[in-house]
Amino acid sequence: MIGKLKLAVAALISGTVIAGNVALATTLPRDGDEGETPQNLYTVEADGSSLTVDTKTLNLSVTRGGRTWYSGKRHSEDDNLNSLWVNKLTDAVTVGYKVMSTGNTRERTMSMLNARVNFKEREDGFDADINCRLISVSFKFQVRINGNKLQIRIPYESITENDPEENKLEYLVVYPFFDSSYSLCDGGILVPDGSGAVIDLSEQTAAKQAYSARVYGSDYGISASQISVNSPQTASMPIFATMYPDGGTMFTADDGAEYCTVNASVNSITTQYNIAYFSWIYRESYVKYYESSGTDGKSYIAFQDEMNKFDLVQTMTLIEGECDVSDVAKEYRETVDFKEGAATDAGLRLQFLMAENKKGMFGNEVVTMTKTSFIEQVAEEVGAYCNDLSVSVLGYSSGGLNNSYPNHFPFDGGPGGKKGYKSLSQKLSAAGVKFSFTTDYIKAYAGASVNDKQLALNISNQFATLNDDRAGSSAKFNLLNPDDAAARMNDDLKTVNTYNAGIDYCSIGSLLYSGYKNRDYDRAYAAEKFAQAVAASGVTANIVKPNAYMWSVCDAYLEAPLSSSGFMIETRSVPFVQMVVSGKMQMYSSPINLNYTGDDLVLRLIDYNVYPSFLVTQKDAIELYGTNSSGVFTSSYDIWKGKIKDIYTDVISVLSKVEGCQVTDRYEAESGVFVTEYSNGKCVIVNYGSTDFATDGITVPARSASVK
Repeated sequence: MIGKLKLAVAALISGTVIAGNVALATTLPRDGDEGETPQNLYTVEADGSSLTVDTKTLNLSVTRGGRTWYSGKRHSEDDNLNSLWVNKLTDAVTVGYKVMSTGNTRERTMSMLNARVNFKEREDGFDADINCRLISVSFKFQVRINGNKLQIRIPYESITENDPEENKLEYLVVYPFFDSSYSLCDGGILVPDGSGAVIDLSEQTAAKQAYSARVYGSDYGISASQISVNSPQTASMPIFATMYPDGGTMFTADDGAEYCTVNASVNSITTQYNIAYFSWIYRESYVKYYESSGTDGKSYIAFQDEMNKFDLVQTMTLIEGECDVSDVAKEYRETVDFKEGAATDAGLRLQFLMAENKKGMFGNEVVTMTKTSFIEQVAEEVGAYCNDLSVSVLGYSSGGLNNSYPNHFPFDGGPGGKKGYKSLSQKLSAAGVKFSFTTDYIKAYAGASVNDKQLALNISNQFATLNDDRAGSSAKFNLLNPDDAAARMNDDLKTVNTYNAGIDYCSIGSLLYSGYKNRDYDRAYAAEKFAQAVAASGVTANIVKPNAYMWSVCDAYLEAPLSSSGFMIETRSVPFVQMVVSGKMQMYSSPINLNYTGDDLVLRLIDYNVYPSFLVTQKDAIELYGTNSSGVFTSSYDIWKGKIKDIYTDVISVLSKVEGCQVTDRYEAESGVFVTEYSNGKCVIVNYGSTDFATDGITVPARSASVK
């Protein structure tokens, strides 16, 4: 039953305290009227939730299950907030805009911009036309309540700028103080950094900088910084959450995620409040080069003329009762589309580097690292103890790995040529071993033979470029237009199918960019094109670090993150990605031999439900010296085969008991001891500590894992 009640009152939303002359005053002037009229609060009751909103500032509260969620609640009048932050507490929208005469960015709330609000009642929420008169920017603000979900929408088509020569919209923030808290308190903020990270609100932080990360990473068509081996982990999901003992909120970007940033700050950094919110980016500054000079010439800072085209859709899912990471993972999993029929059993992944090249006395010299016949021998040997082996080949292209992308075929003859790969494919298939080719369809080595029209141009009319993120590599890449990348993928399918293989996709699931000049497309188009192309291929799709929009076409998640970036504001890393994905697809680690840290890494694999992966070669890695794979300093299978068997055996002895199951809960039983509960009723206990842990009749020795 949905009902509505309009109350004329001279009071504030329950629990909200405002000091001074701010937006949520007890009386509001009527537009066009010098007098004053009592403030109006509008209430909607729907599906167990009661939403009350101030029809002027659009400050609101939602009551459900005995708890009230506030869009902005002031906790203390001596909290040292300036006028901007006080208005952020009470106003629905904060506007960032560029003053074109000075080039400066200003941030003001709707009330500070003398906004006129035309409020319209609805039985499932409300609509409001907001006209920020001081900067001549207006837009529609639509709010819907449906059970425990509160959704805000600002349609792109509703945004108008009547004086863009004077002021241009840069970004919007909606309800930045929703479900915020004050000072030290029990609770936390979950951010999508790497595997996931929690900011503990009960501890004083030493951090001086808030958390801020662009969802899906930087836009390489506008203002991307170069990738390096030390780059922070990407926010691969458009989500964050506030979590408290009496409830919490999951925030998701349901449309326009390609253009938003996740932000989180805690007391003592900017204010005494603990807040988390999305910033929605409509324009960015970028480096503009003089046309005649190119990247080596003079440049200046320019500002996007046209707005990014997206509907802002932000949903706040209200979580009742004690809220933790497991509760958020459960809620988020229900919003995600996963690939139907994706295998959930995993085991061991071996990626073989077949050939590289380096500069020789008379041009490039191919260095053969692994022969196909050797892989056949390894597969037979590993098959004696592993029933679920995946084999992937890298650097199989003519001329070796370096300078091959975006071309993948024909094969280089050194490792075995067409005949060798045909034999390998047949023997792996007969043994039940999964076989795949590692590819990268959106990156072309700089200098590779590619039509310039196929290369992505950034907003400054330069090729969109990035550096190789492999340690020791000096290679540079140009990015391809999404349509041309998809066409190349389609051209390779006949060959891939001939060898009964799947595809391991690098970059296509984790790099997202817009394109300009010779072909205009936005990040949303690129994301959709990549997902459609992978789906249309019809072959097994294993994707390296896939962003959430690729999960619907993904069979196996490669190089799954095992930590967050370790920003000072973050208290601990959590396996949030794994908790969402578990039971939906296979998950494999980055090559263990390239970053082996001993038993702790093995325990982390078990704790995070991630299976081991290795990058191996037949020859010793010393042969890679002088190539762009020189960062692979240890890869010989003969050196690693004992450790490969030991690590796989340790991991599979535990994870095989929960294979294909979803995570239902995870908690720290005591310091250094983590318990993960699965949908089949079993618990995986990982003891990182130095003393044994005993519970319910079983003992988990120090630095080990067990299944209950």
